[in-house]
Amino acid sequence: MEQDRVAILERALKREKEARKQSEQILEQKSAELYKLTQQLQESNNKLHKLFIATRSELTGVFTNLVDAYLMMDLSGNVLKMNDAAVDLLGYDSVKESFNIQSLVVKEDAEKMSKAFKMLLENEQLKDLRVHIISKNSEEKILHINASLLHNENKKAVAIQGIFTDITKQSESEQKLKSSQNRLSLLVQHLESGVIMLDEHNNTILVNKKMYEFFDLPETTDLNDTEKVSSFIIDERLFEDADEFRARYEEIIANRVEVLGDEIVLKNGMVLERNYMPVLEGTKFRGHLWSFTDITLKKKYRKSLEVERQKYSNIIANMNLGLVEVDLDNRILMVNQSLCKMTGYTEKELIGKIGTDLVFKEGDTELLNEVRSNRSSGISTSYEVTAYTKKGAKRYWLISGGPNYTLEGKLIGSIGVVLDITDIKNLEFQKEALLQKLEKSNVELQEYAHIVSHDLKSPLRSIYALVSWLKEDNQDKLDELSMQNFALIESTLEKMEQLITDILNYSSAGSTTIELESVNTDLVIKDILQLLYIPEHVKVDIETEMPVIQAEKTKIQQVFQNLISNAIKFIDKEQGHVQVGMENGKDKYTFYVKDNGMGIDAKYHDKIFEIFHSLNKSKDSTGIGLSIVKKIVKLYGGDVWVESAVGNGTTFYFTISKKIIA
Repeated sequence: MEQDRVAILERALKREKEARKQSEQILEQKSAELYKLTQQLQESNNKLHKLFIATRSELTGVFTNLVDAYLMMDLSGNVLKMNDAAVDLLGYDSVKESFNIQSLVVKEDAEKMSKAFKMLLENEQLKDLRVHIISKNSEEKILHINASLLHNENKKAVAIQGIFTDITKQSESEQKLKSSQNRLSLLVQHLESGVIMLDEHNNTILVNKKMYEFFDLPETTDLNDTEKVSSFIIDERLFEDADEFRARYEEIIANRVEVLGDEIVLKNGMVLERNYMPVLEGTKFRGHLWSFTDITLKKKYRKSLEVERQKYSNIIANMNLGLVEVDLDNRILMVNQSLCKMTGYTEKELIGKIGTDLVFKEGDTELLNEVRSNRSSGISTSYEVTAYTKKGAKRYWLISGGPNYTLEGKLIGSIGVVLDITDIKNLEFQKEALLQKLEKSNVELQEYAHIVSHDLKSPLRSIYALVSWLKEDNQDKLDELSMQNFALIESTLEKMEQLITDILNYSSAGSTTIELESVNTDLVIKDILQLLYIPEHVKVDIETEMPVIQAEKTKIQQVFQNLISNAIKFIDKEQGHVQVGMENGKDKYTFYVKDNGMGIDAKYHDKIFEIFHSLNKSKDSTGIGLSIVKKIVKLYGGDVWVESAVGNGTTFYFTISKKIIA
């Protein structure tokens, strides 16, 4: 039994030795494999290290030749390496001098830069940083920075590398663009037209406040909501004719062609003028721009104007005035019925014809050329011409014409209103003939008056001489009563002679022929005062500086002599005073002769200027003097009147025009 136990143990030991031997073989095999793998890893690591060194060298070369500035810094911002572009940008060169990138940042951006460095160390990357820096030559620049950390073999951050781009000019451009956009937006917001821009998906890009007003939307409405936009841009329920609006809208959107002046009517009565502009990028549709202008009042004005135009067209068509419109070549474009009647031509016969060739003769050519020149210069004129009807009848026309312009102010011709003044001209011709006849009669009458005056005065003088001889021959034989009768006869003869003289003066005072000369009225009055008998108790003063006027001296002398002599004659006061003067007006002189005499009752103020009307039946008054004054004053375009009251004196006024045409 013991022997069996030993045998078992020997077999077990043998198996253990075999197992150990197999394990050693396996271990030896695995060791060999591990050694081989280690060798391979070492070789790969060497290759990788060489590749890393080569790659880093290549990257360094790339960064050195970058167009943008490239900087390598330590973790505090001290610049270790930089390319040429960075030297040009910053003005510093890390090879020659040491500097820290954070020290270049302006004070206002210093905190931003500090936070950016912390963020870079935490996140290992920094993107889209914008800071203002001051370069070595004191220029302020705006830099766009992208940076990242550099690690060593132990994956520890050892440096920072970054790309620095100068965006100073770009920022200025962006600022200008932003400013322009703000101004444009402000302008659009204050336009009197509603404006809305949508993209190709009907999303709102731009809309102004006027849109709220036009479509009566609360200001809280979100116009960026496509559905809200559609509610007033394409919702036909807001418009008077929904079907027509929908069809027109779809037509515009489908065609994508510019539309101007499209009119739409809202249910509230507002009339809008709609303009559509497709927004294209090349041939690709990018959206559309709509503008709406309130033309409600304009539309009402148009209707009113149309009504007025129709009304006045009917009036013109039925009135006795011809209306004609011609182009710049004087070719007739339009006539009314009255002009057709005036000329005897039909509208068809007149349209397209040269009006001046059709109804005018060569005698008015110069005048018509002058009128045409005035029209081209924009001048309106009125002129008379002689016209001939289709049958050759001679007519006289008064034409009032003016230039005709388009709404843009371009001259396109002229418009004339024609009045047939043939009857008036015939009356003028008759009047001229009558005036000529009257002038001839006046001349003959004056000649007759002179003859009659001479023929009447001769017998009177003979009678006066005979009476004088009778008185002288029978002076001792005649009693007192007979002598008084002879004196009465002599007085009557003198009055008759004066009457004949005054009648002759009156007839000559109305002569229509005016001989103008410079008349010094001051000298005229002084000459009259030398000729007249002035009693000792009467004083005559010239109160103002008297003017030199254009008139006929004899007639002016007659006026002043009559007025001054009357003033002296009818003074009933112990101390008489006559004042002569003048008031200088813009277009006329107003003369006056004032006295402190007996005065004239107001009821006679008009009658005293009538011929043969005398208030005092004295032997010295024939009642013609004031009639002569009135006649002469009227001849010089003036007037005469009196201001007086009984017992308070009298003032005679008369005017002489400064513009007398001989």
